Amino acid sequence: MFVHARPATRADRTAILQLIRGHRRAQLALDWWSLEEWLDAPTAWVVERMGRIVAFWLGIQVDSPVAWLRGAAVADDEDAVALFRQLWPHFARAMVRQGAEQVVGMAYGEWLEPVYQAAGFTQQTVVITLRKDDWRIPEIPAAPVHIRRAMLVDIPRIAEVDRLAFEPMWWYGPTILTRAWRQVPYFIVAEEEGKIIGYAFTDLYGMHGHIVRLAVHPAHQGRAIGARLLAESLRYLIDLGAYPITLNTQIENQASQALYRRFGFHPTGQEISIWGCSLKGE
Repeated sequence: MFVHARPATRADRTAILQLIRGHRRAQLALDWWSLEEWLDAPTAWVVERMGRIVAFWLGIQVDSPVAWLRGAAVADDEDAVALFRQLWPHFARAMVRQGAEQVVGMAYGEWLEPVYQAAGFTQQTVVITLRKDDWRIPEIPAAPVHIRRAMLVDIPRIAEVDRLAFEPMWWYGPTILTRAWRQVPYFIVAEEEGKIIGYAFTDLYGMHGHIVRLAVHPAHQGRAIGARLLAESLRYLIDLGAYPITLNTQIENQASQALYRRFGFHPTGQEISIWGCSLKGE
């Protein structure tokens, strides 16, 4: 039967939520945004069959040349690969018009991997989850830095540190950092001679503590500043009685994993593949 791809609107909210909540092949990871904030964006698309929404795809691009696929869903009785193959050209053009040079997405379920492959994506890396089951904090070398809570005025400098510490695919720009600063319970910076050289922030899901971000300016790495930020983040969570405590990192990031192991973190076995596609030439 005939299917039709079109931009989503706020009027589609109920149908999209029913698709996400009522079908097995769905993922939605919006971090500090709500779905409603993106339904009028040119990078939110749906596929209809006989007036019924049977697929949804949402891309978010903020302060970066890289757009992230944050929402994907397809009805159980539909061919996911065929629907997203039809949706992809429209979606890619919408991302290009927004200025995106690359699209990246997480595959929380195996169903998304053939969808990405059909759209020309290739696997970029794998993100692993590490978990800490105790409240021990090891001794760490003294570092001549001052750890304090971040202030809104710090966001531009934090964004500069972030850009130097990560590849573009992982950048957090001022918009995302401001959203996080307003919503997470603990956001700290490492300061030396009045200059911010690192930061970290932590979130809570019930009593589950999660260290969302930890970054140190490359010129100051290897000086135990990351360890200081990690220790302060853990003290905050431990004082609240958070359990368990988790964090994520790329599977190839051995330096970070060595630090986390020193603090009692261990891999959980949970892995999420990251897929990407260049938009140049689209």
